[in-house]
Amino acid sequence: CQAVVEVAGPDAAPRRGCAEGGAAPLEMLRTVARAAADAVSAGHGSQGAVVRVRGIQQVEAFGQVVIIVSLAATRAGKSQTLLGVCDGSRDLARAAALAVLNAANRFLGVG
Repeated sequence: CQAVVEVAGPDAAPRRGCAEGGAAPLEMLRTVARAAADAVSAGHGSQGAVVRVRGIQQVEAFGQVVIIVSLAATRAGKSQTLLGVCDGSRDLARAAALAVLNAANRFLGVG
């Protein structure tokens, strides 16, 4: 599986992240999350920001599918573990990317 995720950087220019991984459903979600994290890192690299995926899970809660991602983020020498969540009931791959953004945007002060 190969994933490409494009996000707008702080200057509104598109930043792209790419990742490759396995074909199992959870591995596909991890691949998308890694691509999203790479896109975020590319967009904020000039600020010294690096975002990496620690883990991802698909869970059912309150009758709906939820994607939860754990990130390791570093900026300006400050490291933090982040959690992002997104409703995955319609599109799991999109939810994986949005869960990364949900966590990273708070850390970076974006959105």
